[in-house]
Amino acid sequence: MNLAEIIFEKIPPATLERVVFDQGILDPRQRTELFKASGLSYREIALKTVELYRDQAARLALSLYEQIYDTDWETARDLYEHFERRADVQYINHQASLVGRLPTLPIEELNEFLRTVKRQVCFIVSREGNHGLIARGTGFLVGPDLVLTCRHVLKSFNAGCDILTNGNRIEIYFDFFYGGPVEDIGPSLPSGRMVGLRRDWLVESRDWTSPDGLEGQLDSAEAERISKALDFVLIRLDAPVGLQPLDRGGGRRRGWVALAEDTVPQNLRDQDWIIIPQHPNGFPQRIDLGRFKAVDQTGTRIRYRVNAAPGSSGAPCFNHNFALVGVHNAYVGPPEKPLANQAIRFDHIAALVRQYTSADVNRDLHTSRWSISRANERPRVVLGRDKLLAWLRASATGKPRNLADRVYVAQSFVPGAGCSFSLDVLHAEIRDTKTPRSIYTPGGQQLPSTPEDFLLSLIRELGIDAEQVERDAKMPIRPNAPRSLGPGVFEVGEVDKLERWLSDELPNWLGGVITKHVEKEIDARVAARELVKAYMQQRIEPPEDLQTQADAPEPILVRPNSWEFAYVAIDGLRGTDYSGRGERNNFDGEVRSLIAALVKGKSEQSMHPGLRRLRWMFLGYLPDFISAASSDTNGATLEILDPAAIGVDQVLGLFERMSQTHLPMQDVQPFMARVLALTIVDTAETTSGQETRLLHLQREASTLSARLLVEMGK
Repeated sequence: MNLAEIIFEKIPPATLERVVFDQGILDPRQRTELFKASGLSYREIALKTVELYRDQAARLALSLYEQIYDTDWETARDLYEHFERRADVQYINHQASLVGRLPTLPIEELNEFLRTVKRQVCFIVSREGNHGLIARGTGFLVGPDLVLTCRHVLKSFNAGCDILTNGNRIEIYFDFFYGGPVEDIGPSLPSGRMVGLRRDWLVESRDWTSPDGLEGQLDSAEAERISKALDFVLIRLDAPVGLQPLDRGGGRRRGWVALAEDTVPQNLRDQDWIIIPQHPNGFPQRIDLGRFKAVDQTGTRIRYRVNAAPGSSGAPCFNHNFALVGVHNAYVGPPEKPLANQAIRFDHIAALVRQYTSADVNRDLHTSRWSISRANERPRVVLGRDKLLAWLRASATGKPRNLADRVYVAQSFVPGAGCSFSLDVLHAEIRDTKTPRSIYTPGGQQLPSTPEDFLLSLIRELGIDAEQVERDAKMPIRPNAPRSLGPGVFEVGEVDKLERWLSDELPNWLGGVITKHVEKEIDARVAARELVKAYMQQRIEPPEDLQTQADAPEPILVRPNSWEFAYVAIDGLRGTDYSGRGERNNFDGEVRSLIAALVKGKSEQSMHPGLRRLRWMFLGYLPDFISAASSDTNGATLEILDPAAIGVDQVLGLFERMSQTHLPMQDVQPFMARVLALTIVDTAETTSGQETRLLHLQREASTLSARLLVEMGK
């Protein structure tokens, strides 16, 4: 199948729009023509999208693959053919997609773990002297600027060794996910971020030993030699990358691996899972997992059946609860046919590492967003909008505390206040996630005119197969229209039936559809058989437990929860006192009654769990079926927008958020920051009217922010 056919037949429209928006390859005008009021059928949109991508189509296929690989294996396989071995997308399958379908680990927790830990694991390449051998290894963050790896990975370097002269080099790379294997220092990595080391880079270490990984009964001298050689080194980076956000504009920080209690590695049992993200042979990050087998005679090593290779040394080892249990350092047995791999058991080095880390610093792994642009784009700053930014953080959970966590309203009585800009902030905040969003705007996807059409539209935007839904549980049928018996008089009971259909039957049906989708069961044997096939193609004997799963006579059902929550935004809402001339969303009638029931038809405790997964954004005014949140939070989070209220304080707030994100903007002193803010506001005041004031402020502040980033080397 060609790419357009795959998209039309197998990719939900919301997923395609999300990927196209997040990639930023098409400009805003092209995206608008594709998805907003274009009048194109979905088949035409698919064809036009591929046509517009041109030689970047392989990147589109890759991003679509990453969105659906853990829930739709067949479609993922079809997409793979469109970016495999392409010159413009050097992609190495790092196996996370296959791991995500093994049946004895909780799928959603595993996916979240992989999404987080892959940013905390790094690739290490080094060379001693101009003509020294290249050494490769893996490491991982255990603090904002602390990386842990094996001592033998950096065995050529000692404390006080100058790593910047005489050809000495130690290079640390994060986010190395694509491309070919690294063979030399100074690689050009498509997505990797290089971080340097401080001059006093060596913080703590213990020697390595050879031979290690000995099997059988050890004599006392060998046991003592091995037990003392804990083979680790703690090194300090020249930047606190763990505290810096993954997105230059703010949002989620990178974070670091938490140190587990000593009892966790001590309590490993036979056949427990061991999960190792790593850079074997200098490849982009891969992951493998297998079973824990035993502790060595000294008690300082754990042994397991997990694949590794040169370059994997220093990788973190996690158990089935995703807690750190070891640092991979060697294989066990003869090199021709090793019996197992091994790690230093973490409780033996934990105390030595903990003395340099602080648990308090790891509490808040999120920074307030200051720009909605990607790293390679000119900043588009966020001025003010504190309530929206706080709400987006509070709403990002599968278990909202109250109505205020589920509903946000931006209200304005004048044009140019930034209500629609809320959507851009939303898109930036959930960028590169699988969080669905359904957007209804006057100039884009129109709000449907009937409850049935609205629900079908919403289901499609949430990535749910509408045809499958109709086969499994048909939408409740609309009652007959109330029969009039005269002016203002209707047949008894008919009006009640219609109201019950809107307020009870349809909401409960939608809640059930959502719950079934996010908790749907799949047969894990299918994925296990694909894994077995992959092993056989590489002429490797598949693990016994994997083969057992593939050969199981009965289905092995698991629930790949594809998303926890989703956003529904209705833009263009205007009150009667609105002074602007912009388009308005027709928000009334039965659709309004249905949405009122979906948002707040029942109390929080009795609302359908599926409906509690929806986050609502009303942009323009506060609908009359909900109130603004008071002290009891039994209402919506309301933000009143007024362009005239954006001034010096809001620009200073922007600088503060930039400072928090980039830790810190030391060159911008408080006095100078105020001068810059005053200049921006004065310029906007003299060059714009009321309707364009906020736009000019944003442009001026964005221009200055871009200059500041250049000066900071960002």
